[in-house]
Amino acid sequence: MNLCAYFLQNREAIVAAILRHLELFGLAMSISIVLGLAISLAASARPRAKSARAILNCAAAFQAVPSIAVVALVFLVLGIGIKPAVAALSVYSLAPIIFNSVSGIASADRRAVEAAEAIGYTGAQILFKVKLPLAFPVIMGGIRSAATINIGTAAVASVIGGGGLGDFIFFGLRLRNDAAILIGAGLSALLAILIDAVLAAFEKALTSKGLSSHR
Repeated sequence: MNLCAYFLQNREAIVAAILRHLELFGLAMSISIVLGLAISLAASARPRAKSARAILNCAAAFQAVPSIAVVALVFLVLGIGIKPAVAALSVYSLAPIIFNSVSGIASADRRAVEAAEAIGYTGAQILFKVKLPLAFPVIMGGIRSAATINIGTAAVASVIGGGGLGDFIFFGLRLRNDAAILIGAGLSALLAILIDAVLAAFEKALTSKGLSSHR
C-alpha cells in the first residue's frame, strides 16, 4: 500500500494519534517547565552555594540517559497508560530546561547585577528583575531543546500505552509496513519542526530589543 492510500484509509486514526501526541507533549512540557524553573530558581537564589553546580552536573549527566531507559523505569514504577507516559516525558524533558536556566542565570552580566545592587535591589529583585530577563534567551533555548526531545520521546512512550504517533511506528515495525512507519516518523518530525518554529517566534516576541541586538 502506498503512502497516500494508507493515509486516506487511516486518516481518522492518524488525526486522533496527532491529537494524543500533542496532548502528551502539552501536559509533559507544562510540568517540565514549571518544575524545571522552580528547581533552577531555588538553586539560583543562593548563588554562592554548591547546589547550583551540583544541579548543573546532574542535569548534564541525565541528558546522557537513553529515553527508552527512562520510559522503562517509569513503566516499572507506574505501569502503563497516559499518566506514566506523561511522567516519563516530564522527567526526560527536565534536564535541558534546568541546565540552561541555571547556567543562564549564573552567567547574567555582572555589570548589570552590580548596578542593581548599587541602587538597593534585594536578592529576589535582582533575580527576577535583572538575571531572569537577561537569561531569558538561554532559558528559551533549553525549553526549545526540551520540546524537541519531548516530541521524539513521546513516540517511544507509545510502548507503555501513551498512544500517539508512536503507535504507527511500532505497528509498522511489527508488520513491516513502511507506510505506517513513514506516517508516524514523518509526522513526529513535522510536529517537532512546527513547535520549534512557534517557540522561536515566542522567544523573539518576548526578548527585549536590547538583548536581541547583542546576540
